[in-house]
Amino acid sequence: MLNGSTGNATLECKYQKISRDRIDEKPDNSYSEFKSRPLPDNLLVPKHTDFMITKCYVKDQKKQLKLLQTDGLTFIEEHLQHEDQKKDYAQQQQQKPKPSVLMLGLDSTSRMNLRRAMPQVYKYVSQPGWFELQGYNKVGDNTFPNLLAVLAGHSPNTLSKKCNVSTIGCLDRVPFIWKRFKRSNYTTAFAEDCKGINTFNYLLPGFQVQPVDYYLRPFLVAIESKFPVTKNFGFPFCVGRRLSFDYVWDFGRQFVERFVKNRTIFGFLWSNSFTHDYYTATTALERLFLKHLHSFEATGLFERSIVILMSDHGHRYNTLRQAASGYYEERLPMMFIYVPPWFRQQYPHLVDNLRKNRNRLSSSYDLHMTLQHLLQLESTSLADFAMKHRSVACPSCQSLLFELPFNRSCQQAGIDEKWCCCHATKTLKKNGFVRTLALAVVRRMNDHLVMRNFSHICHNFTLTHVHKIVRRLEQPADDNSLEEDETVYILQFWTFPNQPRFESTVRWNHRKHKLHMDVEDLSRLSSYNEDSNCINDKIAKKYCICKDSIRTIIRTLKGTTKPTTPRKIVYKDMDIFLG
Repeated sequence: MLNGSTGNATLECKYQKISRDRIDEKPDNSYSEFKSRPLPDNLLVPKHTDFMITKCYVKDQKKQLKLLQTDGLTFIEEHLQHEDQKKDYAQQQQQKPKPSVLMLGLDSTSRMNLRRAMPQVYKYVSQPGWFELQGYNKVGDNTFPNLLAVLAGHSPNTLSKKCNVSTIGCLDRVPFIWKRFKRSNYTTAFAEDCKGINTFNYLLPGFQVQPVDYYLRPFLVAIESKFPVTKNFGFPFCVGRRLSFDYVWDFGRQFVERFVKNRTIFGFLWSNSFTHDYYTATTALERLFLKHLHSFEATGLFERSIVILMSDHGHRYNTLRQAASGYYEERLPMMFIYVPPWFRQQYPHLVDNLRKNRNRLSSSYDLHMTLQHLLQLESTSLADFAMKHRSVACPSCQSLLFELPFNRSCQQAGIDEKWCCCHATKTLKKNGFVRTLALAVVRRMNDHLVMRNFSHICHNFTLTHVHKIVRRLEQPADDNSLEEDETVYILQFWTFPNQPRFESTVRWNHRKHKLHMDVEDLSRLSSYNEDSNCINDKIAKKYCICKDSIRTIIRTLKGTTKPTTPRKIVYKDMDIFLG
């Protein structure tokens, strides 16, 4: 009973519609709210209602209201009203069935950590029909470049030639795969939790035009603004009376339940709340995530659909990243693809190719091409794909439903040298050369701050410790970028102030004493959460230590404390600082 009396108190409930803001210049960062209305017991949800916030009050004899409960509700309204359209779909599925596609993503989850932290989920995705891509290698540092590759076939570099991603309207021009699914009469959805770090909104303007048919973002912005937010594991954990995680997956289940039996669907569900910052939190998520997988199973999803369980990368900083396995964990995210029985029967050759590809090198661009392939299953090779349907950043990349080369190189898969896991390496002893190389890297970082005009807000770096250095032992035959007398080194080092930890992949020419490195490609192995609030550049946040964030670093010597003071020396023609 929503409204009524109990003793001397009266229960009174109201609801308020929430929708996307169609006026704001950045509608992804806003929402529209309608006038509150009474919520009777027998309310029929009005048409064109996507989201609703409800509030129930207790009214005493003095007619004073006390808030008893508030909640947020999502609705998946049927847009396809005409019966003849539904019949056309049923007929098409009988003649030439197309698979629905649902992508399920957990941020920062390596394939090793899934086994370690979610053994029951791993057992679930080891059932018949599931294929694990054990050679799946990320192509970029953080979430944005890796999901941009999957969903659009672009890298940030290739996209920059199309438009400035920081400019309002740029993301609307990107050829996201859901646009092609929509043109192919699929019903589309996109949901992600933690509004502050959403993939296309963190330090980005988001979408001006709603990107898919069913889009959770306006609701997410509304509830995180209106409801109490409890943070845990670094991000919104509880929003109101529910887990932030549950809003995404309940929305996804509603979407699947509504359409999967009478419509082809494409859905992309992504969660940051548990797994983004703490690898141990993945264990806390296991039972809940397994429950959602079973709820999807109950809808009939796995009878009709290709289901992709994936991540963007493993943990990029702190404890797990600094472990012995951290280098590989960061670069090898989990990737599982489920193929329904009817697809296995109708396309056995494609499934056989997928089976062969389980232990071959693959990338985010290949996954993009797989999504393209699902819309033209009659294709027999990459040559059958129009140029507009190929990956711009990796034209040679291909569908995982085609057999990948056995001895494929990272360059062929669109994986930059820095992220490639295929090279054998040798750990070196720390000596004078290693120290010199590290000092040259730090000097380059300081020069870069000046070049980017950040030196007035970001502190100069001083090398304090070289933790580890490895040398790559070989280079692929198809990679001609390595000059004679050049060697690739991977260097881990700490700097002053604030003791940030970095990893850099560099090339050093021993004959010319010349360093080749891109400061923008540095990896930050420790969190920059408290160091870089003075700057809004997504990449620069990795290597900027804001001058207003500097913490006192002291070194204990024989029972006394003294500040660490760098001394300046000259090495050849370079000024270098020693800690």
